Amino acid sequence: MNYKLFLALLLSSSICGCISKPTEEQASNQDNIKQILWTVDWHPHQDKIVVGGSQDSLSVLAIKDFQALEQFSYPGTITKAKWHPTKNKLAVSVQDGISWSSILDLDTKERVELDTITNDGARAIGWNPSGDVLAVGDYAGMLTFFNENGKVLKQVDTEQKGIIGLDWHPTEDLLVAIGEKISLYDYKKDSIWHINHREEEMEVLMLCVAWHPDGDIFVTGDYGHFEYNYPPLLQYWSRDGIKIKSIEASKAEYRNMKWSSNGALLATASEKIRLWDQTGRLVAESAVDGLLWGVDWNQNNTQIVTTDNQGKIIVWNRNLDRVSEF
Repeated sequence: MNYKLFLALLLSSSICGCISKPTEEQASNQDNIKQILWTVDWHPHQDKIVVGGSQDSLSVLAIKDFQALEQFSYPGTITKAKWHPTKNKLAVSVQDGISWSSILDLDTKERVELDTITNDGARAIGWNPSGDVLAVGDYAGMLTFFNENGKVLKQVDTEQKGIIGLDWHPTEDLLVAIGEKISLYDYKKDSIWHINHREEEMEVLMLCVAWHPDGDIFVTGDYGHFEYNYPPLLQYWSRDGIKIKSIEASKAEYRNMKWSSNGALLATASEKIRLWDQTGRLVAESAVDGLLWGVDWNQNNTQIVTTDNQGKIIVWNRNLDRVSEF
């Protein structure tokens, strides 16, 4: 299947969590695409969040009352926004070819556009732990590395059809990038190796990946392929890419995931918010009306924030009780 067509199908089928011929209900749901909040990121040191999606703007909100602190125009779809680990900067990935992925300095309001390979945009972006290198994975399968001021450091062809998610190892210069396969890239050694994540005949796209804070394991979440009866899988992997566990639990794709900073719990966003421990045991879950797209923890691991396909922001406690909603 043509990869750009496949990505279009992902977007058009995201409301029902499956890949199939468009129904009348799905067609009507296209009117609601502008409501989707793709991404949320909790500031590492303050009680504020950044959210973005299909609304043509990036918003920084106070978590206590969802008051808009700052807003920036980004025509197109914001697929991911990530706070710098120590500075008042944001890395923003954008698709649709309308706006460019960029580094946004909130102190100076300077926006540096990032020069990636494809004009179709990007969906995977992330700072290394020290914040001196930013990686962007684009829809051409390229990893492009920038310094914190937006200067290109190097580019790497992962030989994937497109990169949908990435995450840096918490202590090493090792990055995991996902699309139709897993790519582990050693930044210093400039070496890359690949892992096939499923055994089915048809390719299954992964949407999210997260290293555990101790760096011994990482977890991937995929889309599944409902037309071929492939369920979405949550998969645990060793640091070297050996599969530890596959979990079949969700009725919809895993859109995003995030470990608490102490490594006790992994929060996943799907048709439910779910919490898992380091062994892959389901600890708690709570259903939502739509489909969750974004998820993150606060700095002291007491609350979780999610965003969904209806433009809703929900704050949860560790028991998955709703604290507030906007």
